[in-house]
Amino acid sequence: MKGKKNWKVVLLMTAVLLSLTSAQVFATVAPSVSAKAAPEVVGAATFIAADGNAITINASDIKITSDGAEATLSPEEKAVYDKAKAEFTNPNSQYTKDLADFMTKNFPGIDSDKVVVREIFDIKVGQELSFDKGQKLQLTLGGNYKQGDTVIVTVYNKDTGKWDFIESTDVTVNADGTITVKFPHLCPIAILVADAGSATATTTVENTKKNAAPPTVSGEEGGSGNNTSMLIPVLGLGAVILAVVFVALKKKKSV
Repeated sequence: MKGKKNWKVVLLMTAVLLSLTSAQVFATVAPSVSAKAAPEVVGAATFIAADGNAITINASDIKITSDGAEATLSPEEKAVYDKAKAEFTNPNSQYTKDLADFMTKNFPGIDSDKVVVREIFDIKVGQELSFDKGQKLQLTLGGNYKQGDTVIVTVYNKDTGKWDFIESTDVTVNADGTITVKFPHLCPIAILVADAGSATATTTVENTKKNAAPPTVSGEEGGSGNNTSMLIPVLGLGAVILAVVFVALKKKKSV
């Protein structure tokens, strides 16, 4: 009876160890969008007027609120932000349909279910800007993007209740890892990337359909993670621990 009791304890401890270790690995590979800091504005911003003239805006006049800090938004701003974010968790939303259309038109070789949400945040400018005649605000945002990445930027339009996809010609991935974007208006912003390793991604459109979970990013910043490759060593460690305990109990029993 004592031996059976020992085995039960060993199995229970091993199961708990594996569960905790696996959870830690996946938390590292698939961090939440809410845990990401707001991207920094690199250099000065440029407001391009309808006539083509450019007005320089200091980066200090631009405030970016990360997803994790959305509680600091005003009640009205937070209501818009929450409504915009909810589009990502609704498989039948207009966003899902528009994303598929946008990818077909601009990136015909990439399926929309390979698109991963990278960042969500809100932008405000300290001075009044008008976007009613085709004006654009050009910003360079810090990040860890790579030239050749397929980066999609979308801006929520509170007047229409839809996410507007910025033309691919207005999004540039720079050699230093930053991206330069010409925004046609400001509201909640989402940056997405086409993830070549979407089979292990946690925020593909298809996975959003299945589990309706809040958007997360996959893998390391700017790329996809490999959950399987990191889980195998963890399982191996658990097996080694179990074997050591088994040998120790056998020796104790023989004595």
